[in-house]
Amino acid sequence: MLEQSTLSDRLVAYLNQLGIDYVFGIPGGHNAPLYAALSRSSGQGGCAAVMTRHETGAAFMADGYARETGKLGVCCATTGPGATNLITGVAAAYADHIPLLVITAQTMHSRFGWGAFQECSPDTLDTLGMFAHCTRYSSLVSHPEQLDIKMRAALAAALGHPQGPAHVSIPADLFGARLAAAGALPDLSWLKRQDVLDYPALERAWQSLRACAREGGEVVLFVGQDCAGAAADIQTLAEYLGAAIVTSQGGKTWVDPHYPLVRGVFGFAGHATARRALTEASLILVLGCTLGQWASASWDPVLLGDKLVHVHPNPEYFARSPRAQVHVRGAVKSAVRWLLRKLGEVPDGTREPIVPVPVANQAASLPAQIETQRPELFESPDPEGRIQPPRVIALLQRHAPVATRYLVDIGNWLAWTIHYSFPPQSGVFRLSVGTAAMGWGIGAAIGSAFGDSSAPVVCFTGDGCFLMHGNELSVAAEHRLPVVFAIINDQSYGMVCHRYRQRHSAPVDFALPPTEFTLLAQALGATAYTLHSAEELEQFDFSALFRHDGPVVLDLRVDAAIAPPLGMF
Repeated sequence: MLEQSTLSDRLVAYLNQLGIDYVFGIPGGHNAPLYAALSRSSGQGGCAAVMTRHETGAAFMADGYARETGKLGVCCATTGPGATNLITGVAAAYADHIPLLVITAQTMHSRFGWGAFQECSPDTLDTLGMFAHCTRYSSLVSHPEQLDIKMRAALAAALGHPQGPAHVSIPADLFGARLAAAGALPDLSWLKRQDVLDYPALERAWQSLRACAREGGEVVLFVGQDCAGAAADIQTLAEYLGAAIVTSQGGKTWVDPHYPLVRGVFGFAGHATARRALTEASLILVLGCTLGQWASASWDPVLLGDKLVHVHPNPEYFARSPRAQVHVRGAVKSAVRWLLRKLGEVPDGTREPIVPVPVANQAASLPAQIETQRPELFESPDPEGRIQPPRVIALLQRHAPVATRYLVDIGNWLAWTIHYSFPPQSGVFRLSVGTAAMGWGIGAAIGSAFGDSSAPVVCFTGDGCFLMHGNELSVAAEHRLPVVFAIINDQSYGMVCHRYRQRHSAPVDFALPPTEFTLLAQALGATAYTLHSAEELEQFDFSALFRHDGPVVLDLRVDAAIAPPLGMF
């Protein structure tokens, strides 16, 4: 066991007790003792430091690691600009309810207010106050004796309901402070306690389902982003009820799109079959959805009416469904399992399970029950010889191992993948649209690979995102991580450009200068290829990408005039 000789050693001991493998971040003079403790820990097979190239990338990597492993993601930064650089990534995790522990440094406690180097104490820039608005907990450890109670409070906040980032800031002189008889770490098993369920509301929801069934009505399950761990139970519930499944953009993670009851995505870049299912429904069971603009198709009344039963662990989102029949507070997995137990008590409420029809290489096929726009873009090469992003998706999924994870950055790929990406199983398609931070996909893909390097990761990103955060590629190269970066290189901020053209007649130039991402990738230690045409795309050996040792970059020269499906469908 690692000797807890300093405050940093004890902090790292907490992470080891939780089974956390990595802390993502950048060292500085103020937090160097934490890195010394991590070095001692990794030497004994425990938690290790991963040095990133930017603090925002560190937060994105911690986010991806948390989604991949189900554990707490941990990131750290020094004081001043190191701490402020974390905020974009921390805010993205906050909006998407991803559990992070965020550790920042402060100048020496005795020098608060003196204008010390990079000071950001509550007397100056006040990073504590900044993080207070994008974390579930933000506090300063002002004395060594406070570490235990503030770590327990931070962990409880990060892993509670709803989950999210928790921030602990530590002055430089405390990171290396020696602890006197700190004793054994406290038991943290209580962090995994059962969530609180509103049973009376669940009973009312059950009665609504029963009434719908008696009247011969159709039930639709609307699956949102906050359904982690509930994918199998949701599918079972759909089988019992004979209910169609519709998802939000983030909820697409939790369903197998080839399952016959799935009707696709509602809202931004979604599918006509999804809206049709909601229109025909007599009751809509909304599971883990925050009902923001994209998920609700700009607050479409076909969804936000009196047919709703809304289940979510955070009651603040019930304000977005004021006409719902019932609001149920609780984790989706627990609520769905409660409903399944009730259904098991009523034999005439059960149905024979729907057995998916086997489809040969279904990852390369469009689901028959989901209506897509222009399916030929996915199924065939472009007759004009251009690289069409849906065709890239098809070829990657055709050759990728089944367990490949697909992380989508902000930009044109977001619309293309929401509409055309149909991986062969649930849990492998991931995006972040809470704050829609550019570059999230790059860092999160690397964090996912750190979480599990046994299967490859595909990162769909754009030239704008890569110019912002592509430097993190060198982290993937350093650790030989199996990540494929597919870059739409259309020499523009493409999503902004196409959205502007939808709404305005006067042209505006959102162009970027030509960039040779192949050369940039090679300089950072990765293998890279440039594809200019549909012919080169069809002839490319995609299967080789997934046998490569280390990261690969695909520089895809896409015509800037090709517009993605940006509407609310």
